[in-house]
Amino acid sequence: MSEQQPVVLVPSRYADWSAMAAGMARRIHRLAPASQVEHIGSTAVPDLAAKDVVDLLVGVGKGRIPAVAGELAAAGFDLEGTLPGHCWLSYPARAERRYVLHVVEFGGRPWQRRLAFRNLLRSDPQARERYLAAKRDAADGSSGWDAYTQAKTPVVSELLAGMTDEQPTARY
Repeated sequence: MSEQQPVVLVPSRYADWSAMAAGMARRIHRLAPASQVEHIGSTAVPDLAAKDVVDLLVGVGKGRIPAVAGELAAAGFDLEGTLPGHCWLSYPARAERRYVLHVVEFGGRPWQRRLAFRNLLRSDPQARERYLAAKRDAADGSSGWDAYTQAKTPVVSELLAGMTDEQPTARY
């Protein structure tokens, strides 16, 4: 998918997306055995419309982020970008994404925030509805993934503000 193509939200396929996440988590564990993998994003929330792309959070040791991203890229994942403490890859390629992997420090702030947000959306119907409205507005007003993500950021930040208790997570 080109960065300039419109973002299309589809009705929830939670059972399918969860099975896809579990299968890809097994593959990631074979490639990076010391990693922790979590299904995140809207596809990880029952009954929430989403882009038809499964997001996975791959937690590794702080100093291992670039190395693990490189190992995944060598195994066929498309390394789309890197920032300090965060690399992201798509599969099979950014032009036809079915998965997006976010490689971050296990237990670090990005790890905790992404899981906290997923757990909030799973447990709080009002937060889920507010986020869905922001997603729809962002999809309608954006010409690509980056703009879509940026348009949702204020609502994500507001929903996360003040959260201190982390909820338990299920690991694949």
